[in-house]
Amino acid sequence: MYNIETGDNMKKIIIITISWLLVIAWMGGIFYLSNMKGEESTTKSTKAVETTIKKTVETTNKVGLTNKNPESKKIKEKAKELNFTARKSMHVFEYFVLTLLLINALYQSGVKGKKIFLIALIISILYACTDEYHQYFRERTSSLIDILIDTSGALLSIILLSIIIKLRKRKNIKAN
Repeated sequence: MYNIETGDNMKKIIIITISWLLVIAWMGGIFYLSNMKGEESTTKSTKAVETTIKKTVETTNKVGLTNKNPESKKIKEKAKELNFTARKSMHVFEYFVLTLLLINALYQSGVKGKKIFLIALIISILYACTDEYHQYFRERTSSLIDILIDTSGALLSIILLSIIIKLRKRKNIKAN
C-alpha cells in the first residue's frame, strides 16, 4: 500500500539531495578550473576572450550594427588586454552562483530566516580561501584580492536575492 506521507518525505529527500549535489558539482567545477597551472589557465581564458570578441564582431556585422573586419593580430592584442577583467569577472560569477546554490540547498534543508544568508556567505568565503590556498600549489598566484573578489560575488547574490524577496513581499502585501 502506498503511503502519501512517505511519498512526500521521499520527494523532499530527493530535492535536498539534488540541491546539495548541485553545490558539490559547482564546487568541483571551481576546483577543476583552479587546478590548472597558471600558464594553462591564462592561455585558455585569453583564447575564450578572443573567441568572444570574434563572435561579437561577426554577430554585430550580421545584424548591421557594424561593418568591421579587424585583423587577427588586433583581436589577439585586445583579448590579452581584456583577459584580466574577464578572469576577475569569472571569480565574481563563480561565487555568485555558488552562494545562490548554497542558499537553495540550505533552504531546502530547513534553514530559515536571515541566518541562511550568513551561513551561505561563510561557506562561500571559506571555500574561496581554500581555493586560493589550493592555487598556491598549482604554480598560480594565491591572492587575498581574489578572495575579496569571490566574496563580492557571494555578497552580490545575497543582496540581489534580498531585494527580490523584499519586492515580492511588497507585491504580496499590495495584492492582499
